[in-house]
Amino acid sequence: MSSLRPSGAAPETSAAPGLGQADAVGLLATAMETARAHAADDTPLLISGEHSSGRARVARAVHYLGPRRGRPFISLHCATLRGAPLDSMLPGLVQLAAGGTLFLEGIASLPAGGQALLWQQAQRAPAVRWIAGAEELQARTGATAWHSTLAPWLAMARIDLPARGAARV
Repeated sequence: MSSLRPSGAAPETSAAPGLGQADAVGLLATAMETARAHAADDTPLLISGEHSSGRARVARAVHYLGPRRGRPFISLHCATLRGAPLDSMLPGLVQLAAGGTLFLEGIASLPAGGQALLWQQAQRAPAVRWIAGAEELQARTGATAWHSTLAPWLAMARIDLPARGAARV
């Protein structure tokens, strides 16, 4: 089925409203180049970008472009953990991710107790690649009591995604 669009109008892209197709493709290509640069490394990685900027896609790209691609990629949205028995749930997820990648989306929504448990699990599971996604971890540290070592550890390597609608220059 074809779309009715005036001749010469830029095609719509659902990935980046407000951008022309060339800009959206360019931003995606830049993000994938950055993902490729981090893929072979096992350093914890923070992917920072606003809501719907593609943090999960970049995390998957880092995993599937790297040596862990044949191992599990476990994605966990931390906001869904409020009130959950994190102390019994997180160790099981870390075990499932063994040899692979654990992506923690919305890491800033973890309460202080969850952060401490996450830090304990990270110390016990060196065979897991830890990737965190956040709108902006540094901006949240003032409002959230961050575990003293967790935030800097997660930000040892970092990918900052451009804001949706940001024009390339």
